[in-house]
Amino acid sequence: MSNRIFLSILLVCFLAPTQAIAYDGLKQDFATCTQGSGKVANTIIVKACTRLIDNAAKQNSLTGYFYALRAIANTDHASNCKDARQALKLLDNPDLIKHARTLEKMNCKG
Repeated sequence: MSNRIFLSILLVCFLAPTQAIAYDGLKQDFATCTQGSGKVANTIIVKACTRLIDNAAKQNSLTGYFYALRAIANTDHASNCKDARQALKLLDNPDLIKHARTLEKMNCKG
């Protein structure tokens, strides 16, 4: 099972009710960030995840999930490293933390 599918399943189970953020396009960005893999270009996924992060009412485990998804979709290792490390700071679910550590290992040098 891919990281994106696994993370999406865990989001529904553990994280969905944890944060309220509101702006025009929220539903579309949420759908694109969490379910856009294979349906839209990765650049569009990265932009949707970025808007979710930037418009978050606070940084918490849900925002950490968006950082992880952005790192999966992005091709820039330096940005992915930062996102993976930010996800590790925010996530509280052990399974998500495990996947974020994998993202960190794949993208961070040293």
